[in-house]
Amino acid sequence: MKKNVKRMLATALAAVMTASMVLTGCGGKGKSGAKDGEKVLTVWAWDVALMQLQEAAEEYQKDHPDVKFEFEEMGTDQIYKKLSTSLATGNGIADIIQIEGDVLPGYADKFPEGFLDVSDAINKDDFLSGKLAEVTYKDKVHAFPWDAGPVGMFYRTDYFEQAGVSPDDIKTWDDLIEAGKKIEAVCTTPAGKPVKMIPVDPKKSNLYSMIRNEFGIGVFDADGNPIVDDERSIAAMTMADKIYDSGIVLDYNGWDEYEQTVVNESVACIPEAVWMIGTIKDKGAQTEGKWGVMDLPKIEGGEYSCSNGGSDLAINAKSEYAEEAKDFCKFAMTDTKLQASGFEKYGLYPSYIPSYEEEIFQKGDSFFGEDNIYELFIENGKNVADIPISPNALEAADSIGAAVSKIFLNGEDVESTMKSLQSELESKFQ
Repeated sequence: MKKNVKRMLATALAAVMTASMVLTGCGGKGKSGAKDGEKVLTVWAWDVALMQLQEAAEEYQKDHPDVKFEFEEMGTDQIYKKLSTSLATGNGIADIIQIEGDVLPGYADKFPEGFLDVSDAINKDDFLSGKLAEVTYKDKVHAFPWDAGPVGMFYRTDYFEQAGVSPDDIKTWDDLIEAGKKIEAVCTTPAGKPVKMIPVDPKKSNLYSMIRNEFGIGVFDADGNPIVDDERSIAAMTMADKIYDSGIVLDYNGWDEYEQTVVNESVACIPEAVWMIGTIKDKGAQTEGKWGVMDLPKIEGGEYSCSNGGSDLAINAKSEYAEEAKDFCKFAMTDTKLQASGFEKYGLYPSYIPSYEEEIFQKGDSFFGEDNIYELFIENGKNVADIPISPNALEAADSIGAAVSKIFLNGEDVESTMKSLQSELESKFQ
């Protein structure tokens, strides 16, 4: 789950929480002073995810009054710093830990016995396969899949109409380039500036990663070998460079400037995960009714959708109440009404497929017009490839970003840069 402004809707409520919250029911004393027969589960989570888990705990306690909860709210950096120390020493770790999907494999690799294997508690047919791949490492399922980030293309219907551009005509990334040129020629922002087609951070790998994932590959193969010099990876970077050089992009630097593309109405399209809905509604309230969603353009040979962001729930393998923790996590992650509530209140898009039968996913969101925008994200979520996530993925991200910057900003050759990147990653990780 990425930090994004959709969660600002709950900031006021989150601010009044104490750093350590205890949900104890009547007369509970917390873990250090639990009554006889009480089983106290400690939980580390951040932001609105913690609120969603509290809601789940309240429901769970109706049938399990002997299970109490201690919630500690921490940011991701705090959790990971504390988690690293706790796993290394075997002391001080919570029973249940929220963890980002791209971070999990690193811990699973370094501490293979640190998290409980929850394979027996998961019906794999009920979860998005891309999320299952995220939590599976060396034949163990190290966490329950939680929120997912299937990607689509948010687009401004008014800009499209003004320029005579139809979303149905944008099938490829080349089509997007041509449409972007038409839109920039005739459309202006409220401030009178030309409208660009998409926002791009030229020092990050986001655009390249989206296109690469359409081939169903990542930075590493299933054996952990870097594959950035693979012909498909080079094709993805070549297309990303073509888009950047075409002049249809608006450069931004960091999340705050990314938000401003919505505030300033400066782009016609935003290729992003489903959680971007919250940011658009929060930062672009004046644009209600002017947005639609279409599928991402495809690269030749690419057949998959892509995903961005998401978190999972891991369980301390040495927890005194590991089975109770597993039972609670299974309940929290598979109760469809709880999952729907988490999405409606906090933007936590579930990876549990039966959740999509709940009403909110069937009715859509009127902010984005009459069409049900969730249908696209549901289908795209099911079409994300099972891309292996290496424990070295996060460390490799800085090197990839540097390579992207060389190509976009310095005009360096794609193929030679990617081959140099391959050599760099091999020297680091092999």
